[in-house]
Order: sequence, then C-alpha cells, then structure tokens
Amino acid sequence: MNEKKDNLELWNKVEKTNPNYTKNANVKGNQITSIAPQYQILNATEQFGVYGTTWGFKKIEIDYTLVELTGLIYWSAIFFFPNGEMPATNSISVWRDGARTKPDDQFAKKVETDSLTKCLSKLGFNADIFLGKFEDGRYLAEIKEEFKEPEKKPTLIVNSKEFFNGIQKKASYEKMKEHYFMTEEVMKAYLKALEDGSK
Repeated sequence: MNEKKDNLELWNKVEKTNPNYTKNANVKGNQITSIAPQYQILNATEQFGVYGTTWGFKKIEIDYTLVELTGLIYWSAIFFFPNGEMPATNSISVWRDGARTKPDDQFAKKVETDSLTKCLSKLGFNADIFLGKFEDGRYLAEIKEEFKEPEKKPTLIVNSKEFFNGIQKKASYEKMKEHYFMTEEVMKAYLKALEDGSK
C-alpha cells in the first residue's frame, strides 16, 4: 500500500520567517511587513538548489504597450522549481512619482523581486507573514524568541606568551579584558595558571 503523500511537507519547512530579515514598510498607504529578498533566495536555495539552474524565472517578457497611457509595464515569466512550474504576471510603474516626472531606473528589478516573493509565497515560503501572524503580538514574540541568536561567549586567547608579556607590563585588568574579550574571572584564572607554570 502506498504511503499518503504529505502535501504540506515543503510548506511546513519554509512557512516561518526570521524577524531579523523583515521590516515594516508603507506601500501606497498600506502598512506591510517586508521581507529581505536575499533572505528569501537563501531559503529557496536551501530547498531547491542554485538559482537559475533548478529554480527561478524563464521566458521573461516585458510589455511596454500601456506605458504611454498608464505609466505601467506588464511583466510575465514562467517560475520553475523542482517538479513544477507556474505562470507569473505582474505590473509596475516606470515612474517614481504620480506626476510622471521622475523615471524609475529600478523598475525591472523591483517587479522581478516582487514576482519572486509572490511565487514563493504560493509554495508556503514566509506563510506566517501572508497569513497575518506577524500582526499578532504573541506570535511575533514567540517567533523572535525562536530565531533569537545565542549570546556570544568570551573568547579565551590562544597566544599565552603575548598575554603573559602583557601581565608582566602590569597592564590593567580593564585594558586586558577589552583587548582579549575575556571576563575578569577567566582572566584571573588564566593569570594564576600562567604564574604557577612560570615558577
């Protein structure tokens, strides 16, 4: 008997978003949580492989027909990934202002990045943001704790000769701690070991 396929396997792997790679943004008057594009590419690369080989966009086309009338271009492509692909369509203004006096020379990059976010979201990437969970204070606190980086511990120096020379010059504890990133307790213990070894 064939085992039941878990259709949410990928979704469950990629649905959570590290808050350290997000920021609040105002898009046309709407407050949203923006995700760092490179973080999304990192996550997709982890699941699919190198961008452009096993996943990404192909057959990208930009239609300028509506630019004169609306200021918008129409963007289309095929988003492919292991064992699948989907059509991607989007539009964006070629101007940075409503008066159409300031051309946006980044419009192509922006529309592709936005399209990538939309395509990845359909596979479950960063689903917690698109499901509105980042608007829940309790969930946000929990996810921040989950992705919290461990505190860096003081590093014990490896050049004992250099350290011992510093002690012989009667350098202050504060100066030695600052230079060698050591706690005072660790430094005192190491000092005693060096002195005992030199007798």
